[in-house]
Amino acid sequence: MRRLGARSPLDAALLDPDLASFAGWVRVAVEPRFRSGLEVMAMRVAVERLSTGSLGLDRLLGGGLEAGYVTEVAGEFGAGKTQLCHQLAVMVQLPREKGGLSGKALYVDTEGTFRPERVLSMARFRGLDPELALENVLVVEAPSQVELAEAVMAVEKLGVQLVLVDSIAFSFASPRSVGEARRAWGRMAAVLKRLALWGGLAVVVNAERGGRVVGDPYASMWVDKRVKLEPLGGGLVEAHFALPWSPGKCKLKIAEGGILPAD
Repeated sequence: MRRLGARSPLDAALLDPDLASFAGWVRVAVEPRFRSGLEVMAMRVAVERLSTGSLGLDRLLGGGLEAGYVTEVAGEFGAGKTQLCHQLAVMVQLPREKGGLSGKALYVDTEGTFRPERVLSMARFRGLDPELALENVLVVEAPSQVELAEAVMAVEKLGVQLVLVDSIAFSFASPRSVGEARRAWGRMAAVLKRLALWGGLAVVVNAERGGRVVGDPYASMWVDKRVKLEPLGGGLVEAHFALPWSPGKCKLKIAEGGILPAD
């Protein structure tokens, strides 16, 4: 494994020894971390939350995005998934009293959708120094599975509080087999979950492309919450949990300042 570049248990978990030519393929991390039930309870009480920038969406998520958890965002083209990713990259920089985590974001761009000008406009709307806000967003292009895995392996060294993958479906849109692509995404989701849990990171993945959610069902055990965005026209979007028993929904609007409450 060292010959393939593994320097830690997490690296070894990411590198698939059966696919040496695809060293970026991932599998479930294998090193368990044992905690007492009391420790787990204390962690749940102390969990940090990141505001999405919309009170309605925060309520839908139970108070915002939770550090240590993976949130999947789905929706058709134009639903605002990438807009939300940009907004979260700004929101994480706000102080805690304003719903942020006083931290930085890693934006893993697999489709060339990152737009620095959107970060600038959203930062201005939130009262942040636009150029400093842009500097606090680390961007890496990862159009392939290997590059995506390399980006994920580097997360622990970057000191970020939020990881955004936009979109994870692109890297796993295998022409050979949809089932194979789903299984590969499931392995990546497992590693992202480990990183979120161990590092106290909030992880958000845009997991739908072309109307198809790649993560279901193979990633379902690793994704904590799924949010579905549906365009209503006129710049309006409806958000709800991507489950048939979703407890509520909210309307949002896409504006110059970001994704904002519709009313």
